[in-house]
Amino acid sequence: MKQDVSRILGKPKITFILGGPASGKGTQASKLVEEFGYKHLTVGGLIRAEISKGTKLGNEMKDTVAAGNLINFKVTNKLVM
Repeated sequence: MKQDVSRILGKPKITFILGGPASGKGTQASKLVEEFGYKHLTVGGLIRAEISKGTKLGNEMKDTVAAGNLINFKVTNKLVM
């Protein structure tokens, strides 16, 4: 049964799913979306969306990725916020 989490809790709930590659993060996130109506965001998806928008931040991230480097955690946090 799909439930609206915000109605149950009275305010939005943020849940982070962390794990290594192929550990089941996406599978578990899909189950949370189906069961509780969560919104599923991924850092990679947010980065790709920002790059495709061509924003200043997106262009900086595109250059970083093109150089084969990881995006700085401060930039990633800014994007998530």
